[in-house]
Amino acid sequence: MKLIKNIVLSFTASLALLGSVNAQDTKDTFTLKGEIKGLKGNLYFRHPDKKYTRETLPDSIIVTDGKFSFSSTISNMSQIRVYPGFNGPDGELFKKPKGGKGMFPVKSAYLNFYAFPGANVTVKGEATDFMNAYPSGDKFNNSLAKANKLMYPMYNQMGNLAVKNTYETDSVQIKANNKQAEAIYAKSIKALTNHIKSNPNSVASAWYLNDLILRTQVTNEEAEELFASLSRDLAEYPDYKAVELRINGIKATADGSPVPSIKTTATLEGKEFNINSLKGKYILIDFWGLWCGPCVAEMPQVKEFQEKHKDNLVVLGINSGDTKEKIAAFVTKNGYGWQQLLSDKANTTDNFVNRFNVQGFPTKFIIDRRGNIVKRFVGGGEEAFEMLEELLK
Repeated sequence: MKLIKNIVLSFTASLALLGSVNAQDTKDTFTLKGEIKGLKGNLYFRHPDKKYTRETLPDSIIVTDGKFSFSSTISNMSQIRVYPGFNGPDGELFKKPKGGKGMFPVKSAYLNFYAFPGANVTVKGEATDFMNAYPSGDKFNNSLAKANKLMYPMYNQMGNLAVKNTYETDSVQIKANNKQAEAIYAKSIKALTNHIKSNPNSVASAWYLNDLILRTQVTNEEAEELFASLSRDLAEYPDYKAVELRINGIKATADGSPVPSIKTTATLEGKEFNINSLKGKYILIDFWGLWCGPCVAEMPQVKEFQEKHKDNLVVLGINSGDTKEKIAAFVTKNGYGWQQLLSDKANTTDNFVNRFNVQGFPTKFIIDRRGNIVKRFVGGGEEAFEMLEELLK
């Protein structure tokens, strides 16, 4: 059951919300229009140019008889996902387990498209038990549609099996469903990696490769090989830059490597921080977020450990996904006085998540006195604390 849940989870990358407005006819405008047969309610999406909080409600794209037309401005090319209402008439596109609590948010529930200044995107398809609808109108959206048409049916099958197992009581049948899901999963990874190799000029290939790495669905060696197959003609596009950061992160964060340079003003106080200032002590780098239950749950233990070894150990927190104000309020309230940095989602040197190839939260790195990486730990910090205890004796 756990395997099915893991293999169907969709990417959770955050995109900002945009309201339904009529944009002016400018060179910065993009248009999304089309028809999705069987779609009953409105659509929603988040816009990369708008700042928002987790409490911000999505605005709607009005849908009438399955048809819609929407225009707005955008500063740079971004992949945007559009989705139906979770609890509305199209909620069946999301895979909901028995009991109706939560969902398996598979990729196939979303309509994805590339928006950029001047884009005219047309969507055609249908809403069945998944979003069997795809964009067209330019080489970026055509390539994304090609990849999604290949992958969405398999994601949908795995999602359906995940739901089926929440209703199933026969252990033999549950095992059979798991086995079927494993076969589909293996088939999907093989199909996707072959697609990336066969479509080296596709921006969508770069996006999907980044997703494969993020979900540890390929080895580091496979990831580097696939990245090498991509055309350098894609180097100017955000999806290529994002996966390039991750590939560099794979190489830069191998055990024994010098810790990647961190010199930034992305601190709670806005003052410059340089990791070189910590040489001579062991460092525990902790990637975390307020949205991450396990991250928050073990922070009292991190505090206790830091206080116990305060003469020889420095903790460096790197937050992803929260505002400076929320982080400051949380750490102040709980007395977590160690240095905090904010990872930038843009493809900059402050995107520490990609630069360190962080693939799950929490993730911890132990850095030795000379500034070299001892080991990476993904998940709970017990193993990291045990290793530090030995190192700090």
